[in-house]
Amino acid sequence: MGILLNNPYGTSSFDLIIKQDKAFVDKTLFIKTLDQLSSNYPILLRPRRFGKSTFVSMIKFFYDQSYEKIYDQLFSSTQIYHENLDSHNTYHVLLLDFSSLSSKSLEELLDKFSSELIKSIADFKIRYPSFKCSIPQKMKSSPIVILNHFFTKYLEWFSKHPNNFPRNQFGYSNSRNLYIIIDEYDNFANEILNTDREFFKSITSESGFLKDFYSNIKAATTNIVAKTFMTGVSSVSLDSLTSGFNIAENISTLNDFNEYAGMTENELREIIKDLLDYDSYNINLDHMIEAMRHVYNGYAFNRQAEHKLFNTSMCLKYINKIKAEKKFVDPNKVFDPACNYDPYRLFDLLKNTNKNQLNKIIQTYYDNKIFEIDDISESININQNDQYDYNTVISILFYMGYLTIKPEFEQNKPNDKLLLVCPNKFMRQIFRKCFVNFYFYPQDDFLKTFSFNLSCIVNNKDDLSPFIKSCEEYLGGRLTNQHLIRMTESELVAILKTKLESENEITLKDEFPIQVPSIGERFIDLYIENEAHKSSYILEFKYISKSALEKNPKLIEQKKKEAKEQLLIYKEATIFKNRDVKAFSIIFMDCKCVHYEKI
Repeated sequence: MGILLNNPYGTSSFDLIIKQDKAFVDKTLFIKTLDQLSSNYPILLRPRRFGKSTFVSMIKFFYDQSYEKIYDQLFSSTQIYHENLDSHNTYHVLLLDFSSLSSKSLEELLDKFSSELIKSIADFKIRYPSFKCSIPQKMKSSPIVILNHFFTKYLEWFSKHPNNFPRNQFGYSNSRNLYIIIDEYDNFANEILNTDREFFKSITSESGFLKDFYSNIKAATTNIVAKTFMTGVSSVSLDSLTSGFNIAENISTLNDFNEYAGMTENELREIIKDLLDYDSYNINLDHMIEAMRHVYNGYAFNRQAEHKLFNTSMCLKYINKIKAEKKFVDPNKVFDPACNYDPYRLFDLLKNTNKNQLNKIIQTYYDNKIFEIDDISESININQNDQYDYNTVISILFYMGYLTIKPEFEQNKPNDKLLLVCPNKFMRQIFRKCFVNFYFYPQDDFLKTFSFNLSCIVNNKDDLSPFIKSCEEYLGGRLTNQHLIRMTESELVAILKTKLESENEITLKDEFPIQVPSIGERFIDLYIENEAHKSSYILEFKYISKSALEKNPKLIEQKKKEAKEQLLIYKEATIFKNRDVKAFSIIFMDCKCVHYEKI
């Protein structure tokens, strides 16, 4: 094992990654792909913590003239360096970072938006000392006035310092040399959309300041702005935010950019080798990657994608955890906390979707089945529609990372429809928690005081009556008749899991993968480990409604048989060879357990 590099987790600045000997996945060849685009105003959307900001920082250093002297230092070890592109260090880059913007009022939003713009102009002035642009106090609450002031000063700068601008083949300078990069263009707008839909509409409407802001950028493309590049998470805001910038093109699902962020399995292997002395920790690299695959992998952004992708930030955090623990760590226990806010972004989707459509989507999601649509919606204008249709909901879930495209290399036969699936366990967990908290949120006092009776499991007992009785109590406190009308087996298990995860007495493993000889991989819905007694509890829940039982009096017997067959298969898993396995079939009707037995 050679000299290890530093982990870049939490670092998005490309120059620091290079100068501080941090490992990185070389995505520089995508600069060439960017150069070859027919559009000069692309928008690339990806889920949270995927590596977008690092790419943004990289292209700033590549394209900006002020970094020409350190170009060799930063890029000589990268793939793009050997392409000898003429475009490197030929633009003046203005980088706007909206990732930290948030507000509860228009006045606060204007102030913060203006502050970010002023900060970006100040950075520009540092890189170009001959550029003069002071912002008078009276302008500081108007982003549009500040932007137009910057454009005016940019033209003045050109007239006074034409040598700072590249010359064309005829020897003439051109003032149209500004490259505007906007990172996380939609972050603040999505935050507002989640909390105040009317406020969102007001800032993105025909009279809203955002339309004017982007309209002014578009107007400047005639004589100032040569190119723009924007990143974000969701297209929910795309049409609404940029209706004044209709020359922008959403290229998020182009196959050429499938791997511009995130990591392929081969890239992950190389990163692990750069960062971790896994042999000294007695870790098998293949086993480590396979464990990570279920939790962090699975993303594809085009049906013709050749590889599925791992979430960059979550993988780097996991590698950090192993290095700190000096042993293999279960990836199910290591999540990037920066991703945990995602459930709140789903609330707007849940609130504004037809309930019948939403129930269908939720059931399909829980059952880990395939969604079929004609195509991804490239832009979604909230100002034109109060409710989301089916295609829009699926598209939003795709952009946010809760769904991903099932590539053709994983399909048995060609399909005219676009197929989407849940990428991994982490996203399914987040979706489940959000759904449970949104639909089944009880009174605060009940949630604070309730605790499952887990004494029978902690003490390795075969009688689960105390635990089941507490399940009945919990469900009775959460579910109304309205909930029970549409209750499904998947939702019942989701409600119990979400609460059980907060219990400190047990180790709950969600969708626990097992290998069964002669059968293959299976997933246990509810698995509890009792390490003190070297025992394993496998709980298989079934659900029936009163109306379903009235139509089919044999339904309970059918469910008992189904659960028993599943549990007998689970017990044969290799991992249980030297453990005391306690497998239970538990059948609920509404909020009451109508049958349970040890198998």
